[in-house]
Amino acid sequence: MAFGLFSPSSAEARIYIQIDQASEKKFPIAVVDPVSGEGETKEGRKLADILRGDLKLAGIFDLIPADQYPNGSGARATDPSQIQFSPWTLIGAQALVNGTCVREKDGVKVALHLYDPFLGQHLLGRNYTVKSSDLSDAAHHFADEIMRELTGEPGVFSTQIAFVQAGKKVKEIAVMDMDGGNAHNVTKDRTIDISPAWSSDGRIAYTTFSKNENMEVALVGGKRLTMNGAVNLSPAWTPSGQLSVASDSNNSGDTDIYLMNAGGDFVKKIAGGYGIDLNQSFSPDGSSFVFASERAGKLHLFKSDLGGGSVERLTFVGSQNDNPVWSPKGDKIAFQSLSGGWDIFVMNTDGSMIQRLTSLGNCESPTWAPNGRFLATSCGGRINIMREDGSNLTPVGPGGAYQPSWGPWGKK
Repeated sequence: MAFGLFSPSSAEARIYIQIDQASEKKFPIAVVDPVSGEGETKEGRKLADILRGDLKLAGIFDLIPADQYPNGSGARATDPSQIQFSPWTLIGAQALVNGTCVREKDGVKVALHLYDPFLGQHLLGRNYTVKSSDLSDAAHHFADEIMRELTGEPGVFSTQIAFVQAGKKVKEIAVMDMDGGNAHNVTKDRTIDISPAWSSDGRIAYTTFSKNENMEVALVGGKRLTMNGAVNLSPAWTPSGQLSVASDSNNSGDTDIYLMNAGGDFVKKIAGGYGIDLNQSFSPDGSSFVFASERAGKLHLFKSDLGGGSVERLTFVGSQNDNPVWSPKGDKIAFQSLSGGWDIFVMNTDGSMIQRLTSLGNCESPTWAPNGRFLATSCGGRINIMREDGSNLTPVGPGGAYQPSWGPWGKK
């Protein structure tokens, strides 16, 4: 995808949406289908639909219905110097998106603009040249730019999510755009592949069942890392890109957590003792990690210093607490807990202020977006996206999808 930019003519930097402040009132925005010289096109409609879907997933926008849009040529002008804003203010649009989408020999030429109708200002403009099949890339990128312009933070619409795609007899690792589009398998092992874990530099580790029914850790598109004939579970990456795994390599019946080198050899045990230890997740600075363990009897969550410090218990309620994930912002840990059914909870990193985010009874495997503003989880065999406070829970992607792992920025 090639893209360029327009410079806003007179807009000054300002924050339109205070994303850290809870509000029941959403920000009204109008997204007009981009047009060509001959009027509306299927490419323009597709692009606008994806863009509107992204903004809806954000949970902070009120998408004004198209039947309320003004029809005058001035209001619909695609040249930033000619657009008339007063018709848009009459319908309450605090932001307006429009542009052009023209099919040419070298691809689809897209120009998108963001305006503040009340101030009469052109806030943002971008040019893209994409294949018709890649229109979603342009839409996601512009949605990210809208988020940056209106909230002061970049969006995550150009990121992807890895997950387990369940078939009739096999499970493969798959990847999709964060809105659920472009879902496709990235393994063809024809066995049971589970627990994808996406590193900050774009690698995906996972657990696969070998022909002799051992559970080994492998890389998507790469080699098998463990070949010890043991149970190897819950691969997870440190922020510096070192892989860790929970393994019963000593055949004790309990899994311990190890750091690995690039060749797949265990170099350091970081959690071990009575009961299983697994499903580790590292703090953004790499100094600490949280994990699930049976060392206190039932499965609970613990935190430890990666340098070998003491272990601190974080949860004391709930019969099964599992799959903890440390927020990229460093302030929260999300996890699943069994309370009549599996649901998603969040707490401070010291175990205080536990809050329930879902109440469906079938939600597991939380994973944070790279900006810490969203979580993905699997609810009833479907990946769902929600805001960090649990609001705007929205299913995305295909059915039969489990164990999501949210990928990093900029690796598509």
